[in-house]
Amino acid sequence: MPRFTAEQVRRRQIVAGTLALVLLLLVGGCTATVINALRGGGDGRALTEKAPFAADDAAMSVTATPDDAAVLANLPDGSRLMPGEVMGIDVSSHQGDIDWEEVGGAGVGFAYLKATEGAGFTDTHFRENWDGARAAGITPGAYHYFTLCSSGAEQAEDFLAAAAPDDSALPPALDLEFDGACEELPEASAVQAEIDAFTAVVEEAWGRRLLIYSSSEWRRHYGLPVTDPRPDWLFAAGKRPAQEDWAVWQLRFDGTVAGIDSPVDIDVARIETLREQSTIPEGEGALAHPLEEQ
Repeated sequence: MPRFTAEQVRRRQIVAGTLALVLLLLVGGCTATVINALRGGGDGRALTEKAPFAADDAAMSVTATPDDAAVLANLPDGSRLMPGEVMGIDVSSHQGDIDWEEVGGAGVGFAYLKATEGAGFTDTHFRENWDGARAAGITPGAYHYFTLCSSGAEQAEDFLAAAAPDDSALPPALDLEFDGACEELPEASAVQAEIDAFTAVVEEAWGRRLLIYSSSEWRRHYGLPVTDPRPDWLFAAGKRPAQEDWAVWQLRFDGTVAGIDSPVDIDVARIETLREQSTIPEGEGALAHPLEEQ
């Protein structure tokens, strides 16, 4: 004898079918939401999108230089650090392999590291130097060697691929020199347009203004409309820079530091000045500057 009548069986089949349809719709809706989220659309954007980088200037710090630090021997005769100043270096693959623990032990507090040059070239030692400096308690910063033979936008893209924004690092730096430049120097207006393109992209990404280094040849030929109001990295041998508001002072190219076998660039930084001058006020984006008359 059957447990259910034909009518009861039919009703149960209808209920089961209805429940199956509801369940299918629910699962399908959830699946669509997940898929949409993974594609970056709808309410699921938080699964894949990162919040825009916002620089925290307070995160940047450099260890003070001890009074008995060996690196102080690189200062010009009769010179000493003023309050708030710290000793550092800038290096590239030209220095070869570096023992960063020894460098830190010599009293070096920061290091600017070459990241990229022009378009399509990343320094072979950049990542190794960055990680080594960090491990030794040395605050790193990345610099880009600008060339006149490739676009500023391309150079910025390569720089950011090598040196992603990092709150605790020094502000990125731009190196303007003629070594390795094109045989025929472009017009000032064209050069400045490419520099503006580079600075706009990098400063937007890092949320900080670039530190600007330039050779005397560059300054004589092109001037430096890009520096105002960005922080300056100045070279002066044997004495402090005549310009009073410098942020970083490069004092020699032939310095000696434990852990580095070849001559090395020696620098002094005013960390508070660097922090203040690299800060982009809220609501203000990258800066463009009119050309100086040549």
